[in-house]
Amino acid sequence: MNYIELISKDHKVQFEKLHQTAWEKKEQITCNFSLKKENKFFAEITNKNKFDIIYFDAFGSRVQPELWTEAIFKVMYEALKLNGILVTYSVKGTVKRALRASGFSVKRLEGPPGKRHMLRATKS
Repeated sequence: MNYIELISKDHKVQFEKLHQTAWEKKEQITCNFSLKKENKFFAEITNKNKFDIIYFDAFGSRVQPELWTEAIFKVMYEALKLNGILVTYSVKGTVKRALRASGFSVKRLEGPPGKRHMLRATKS
């Protein structure tokens, strides 16, 4: 995929490091950004007020409906710090309602190249 050409070749090293980091190990990507990839089921997430952002890029609700429920979004809401953000490409009404029911403030935004819209959900 040509994502780095769409973003900026100046950030190729950091972009590649994002994808090459080991699972379950915190990696420093830049001086002010670290990443720890965790491989677990949502039911296993017990973190409270720990994360700044969640990039939720699961398969759509038609394919994996169990990942787009109010219960799953509540787990994510609890895991985020105050003012933490969840972003997703799904803009379905059912997703927006489940996010709001979980406590998020939801805003539809213009999407990246190839997507018309996306959602930003904020824990406030």
